[in-house]
Amino acid sequence: MKVYTLRYKTEWSGDEMLMVYSNLRGVINRLEIMDLRDNFDEDETVIIECMEVTSEETSLERLNNIRKHYAEKKNK
Repeated sequence: MKVYTLRYKTEWSGDEMLMVYSNLRGVINRLEIMDLRDNFDEDETVIIECMEVTSEETSLERLNNIRKHYAEKKNK
């Protein structure tokens, strides 16, 4: 599952907010709200990222695959 994050940091206070959205449209809506409120300043940072959310089961499967890979590599 993919999620989109919007990280917003103010230079004057150093505060950082992290918002998580299920789709890119949510991020765009948030940016439009900030634009309408005139919340953008030149010293502020806005970062948008697409990230993967994985289950514990998937992460364990990946870990076991890596363990297997390194065990095979070590035995060669």
